[in-house]
Formats: sequence, C-alpha cells, structure tokens
Amino acid sequence: MKTYLSFLIMFLLIAMAACVQDEITEELLSEDDLLKSHEIEEGKYSGILARAAEWYISLPEGWEDMDTRYMIFYAHGLQDPGEGPNLPSDTVSNRSIEDIITGMGLGYATTSYRDDGFIADEAVEDIRALHKKVCKVLKKMPPDISILGGPSEGGLVTALTLERYPKSFDGALSICGPIGDFFGQLQYNGNFHVLFNYFFGEDLATLGYSTGSPLGVGEEIMDQWRSGELPSAVQQLLYTDALQGSVKLLQLLNCAQVPADMTNPVAMGTAALQCLRYNIMITDDLIDRLDGIVPFNNMETDYSGSLNDEALNNNILRVNENSYLTAMMSIKKYETTGDIQIPFVTIHTTGDNVTPFWHDEIYRTKILSNGNGLLHTSLPVENYGHCTIEESDIVNGLGIVITKIQKMP
Repeated sequence: MKTYLSFLIMFLLIAMAACVQDEITEELLSEDDLLKSHEIEEGKYSGILARAAEWYISLPEGWEDMDTRYMIFYAHGLQDPGEGPNLPSDTVSNRSIEDIITGMGLGYATTSYRDDGFIADEAVEDIRALHKKVCKVLKKMPPDISILGGPSEGGLVTALTLERYPKSFDGALSICGPIGDFFGQLQYNGNFHVLFNYFFGEDLATLGYSTGSPLGVGEEIMDQWRSGELPSAVQQLLYTDALQGSVKLLQLLNCAQVPADMTNPVAMGTAALQCLRYNIMITDDLIDRLDGIVPFNNMETDYSGSLNDEALNNNILRVNENSYLTAMMSIKKYETTGDIQIPFVTIHTTGDNVTPFWHDEIYRTKILSNGNGLLHTSLPVENYGHCTIEESDIVNGLGIVITKIQKMP
C-alpha cells in the first residue's frame, strides 16, 4: 500500500510539474513563436489546457485586419461516458458549427472539457481556461468581443458560466439547455425510466435485456447500448407494440409527459429512444458525481395518462433512496440563478423531448425576478425533437446578441 501511495504521489507531482513547465515554456516564447507553436494549419490552432482538456481555435479569413473581432466560444453538449473527451464536431443543417461561425466572419474557439459524461460544473472552469488561452495565443490580434454559446449540456455550461463569471464574456447564446430547473429535469428523466420499465420491462427481459433503473444501470447495459444491441431490442419492442395496436408507447409518452408527434409512430419511437439513451448512459455517471446520492424520488408522484392509472401507481417502481431535500441539495451546483449581467439569447424547440421547453420559461422567470429582463431574448422554435434547429436560428440568435452588445453602454 505504501509503495502504491508513493507511486501515486510521484505521478501527480510529475503531472503538475509538466503543466507548470508548459506554462513556463509559453511565457518564454515570443508572441509570434507562441502563435506558430500552436498552429496546425493556416488560421487554425490547437493545444492542451492544464487539466488535459484539448482546445481549438479557427479564425475566419481577414481576422487580423478586422476593425472589431468577434470570437464565439463553443460549449459542446453531452459526450457519453466512455466516448470522450473529444473536441466537438457538431453540425446544424449539414454544416459544421465551425464553418457556420467562421462563415459569418467570426472566430471560433472550443474545448473538449477535461472529461466526458455530465461534466457541466467542471466545464465552466474549462471554458474560462479556454478564454484565457485564446487571449494568450492571439495576443497580437485578440478578440474584441467574446460570446459564449452551446447546445444541450453546453447550454447549461453557458448559463452557469455567465452567472458565475459575468465579466468573462460580452454576450451568450444557449440552445435547448436544462437551464430552468435541473432538479425538475432529473425527475423528468427518472419518471420516464420507471415508466418505460413498467410498460416494456417484462417484454424486454424476455429478449434478455434490461435498462436498469434510476438507482443504477451498470456497465454491461451501457456497453449493450453503445454497441447498438440494446437500442435494436427496444426498437423491436416498439415496432411490435405498434403492429399489435396495444398503445403501450402512447401510454408511456402520455404518462411521462414527453412531447412528441403522437400522429407519427416513428417520431414517437425516436422520442422514446432518445429519452432512454440519457437514462442508460448518464444515470451512473451522475450518481458518481453526486457522491452516491440518487437524485430522483417518486414516492409521492401520482402518474396519470394510462389505460389503468390505479394499476400503474400500485405497481410502478418507487424510489426513495434519498429525500427530496437531500437530492435537491446534491445537485445545487447545476442549478441556475437567472442573475445575468450581459445580453443572453435562449433558443429552444417547443417540442423538445429531452430537455422540455419549460426550461426556457422557468429561466425567463428567474431572469425577471432579478430585474434583468431587457438583457434576455427567448427564441422559441416550433418543432419536435432535441435541438432540432436550423442554421438560420443560430444566425438570428447571434445577430440579436451582437446587436445588444453594440448597444450596451
């Protein structure tokens, strides 16, 4: 044990020394050499932050000659545990976010974060480190205006960052993020999980599979999901349900209050699969990050919307691992305040099945309670699905942010 501890301490000291050495080396480089040392091709730069998060910068043509340089800092969405951390390669309308941003004549900067999974709290610090790195690397031609934005988990990272560090950025844009009520989001997720198991759990077990529960999932089930094996089994169940006309899927979506096009069986199945994916891939990760606390409690939940609500409420799994108060306190670091000091645009699809539209409405109420309503603009997108927006929505949102920044005293 002593040998192991000695080795661990030595490893940590070496790692810390390496980070310090990298910073010292950068300080010794001239501005031109610093820029060149990170250049991977013309106008594109990359490197590693102190906590092993990757960073990347992409500049539009003519950046150095612009009168006002705008830099968009991109906070990416969730990367499933075991699949990252990686620099994002997100697309909208079949174009990469990077191309959309630089095509508007704006700079683009992003980071992988230090870890995959639900890393929103720590990612705030990675975004701050990215901002500092951009200012250091582009010291001769730094951005004049810095705007932070991102989708889904990145939308929450955006809101938390501008609330905690209001002077780091000049404006922000959040897309379909769980920014209104994070505790409510976890109840939404957990309710879908136990309801799915109530309606489809036994049928899935006959195929040799399980989805776990809000109490835990397990690596085997997660691997089955990653491989596509489990999603295929679930799709088979949903397809059989539709053919037989048993309407289990319709009851599931109704009881879980999941927005979906109820006239389209394919859209309904897609909505259910997307919700289930988050339960399977994030449940264990989040419990670990909350030091073992299960952030879901449905002991007093009265479910409705099925063909037999009495049977549903008598037989569904009830979770009471932790009290509501304990669960709420455990996730406090993910809750927003609505206390914003800079222009902030929120874009949210009204039929979002993963992070419901009510997040946008609740966050707006928080902002108004802080007396900063004029700084916020909500842009609802009439569509089903999670973050199903178009390039024009991003362009419109950024245009509003930039206009408001230009009007700031």
